[in-house]
Amino acid sequence: VDLKRWRELDVPPSLGEPATRLAEAYVRLGCEPSFTCAPYLRADAPREGAQLGYSESNAVVYANSVLGARTQKYADYMDACVALTGRAPRAGAHVDTERRATVAFDCAELVSLDGTDDAFW
Repeated sequence: VDLKRWRELDVPPSLGEPATRLAEAYVRLGCEPSFTCAPYLRADAPREGAQLGYSESNAVVYANSVLGARTQKYADYMDACVALTGRAPRAGAHVDTERRATVAFDCAELVSLDGTDDAFW
C-alpha cells in the first residue's frame, strides 16, 4: 500500500489504515522507513556476504545474484523476525553449499540476439 497516497488511489480504509499502522509500528521499532520494493537501490544497499531477511521477490533475486548478499524469500513477518533477532535460518541461500548451481544450460546453439527487444528476456 502506498503509505502517502493510498486514499488518493482509492485503497479502501479497511486495507489502508491497518497498513499505515503496521508501517508506523515498524518505524517505532527502529526500522529504516524506506517503503520500497527495491531496497537494493538505496545508498546503504547490502554488501557481498551480508545476511538478509528480504520478502520482496525481486529484491531477493537481486540481492543474491547481483549484490552477493544472502537471503531467502521470506513470508510476511518472517522478515521482521529476522530483522528483530538478527538471525536467519541456516538454510537455502544463506549457506555456501546451497548457492552452487545444480543445472547448467548450453546456450551455444542460440543465434545472436543483438538488437533483440529486451522484452524477449
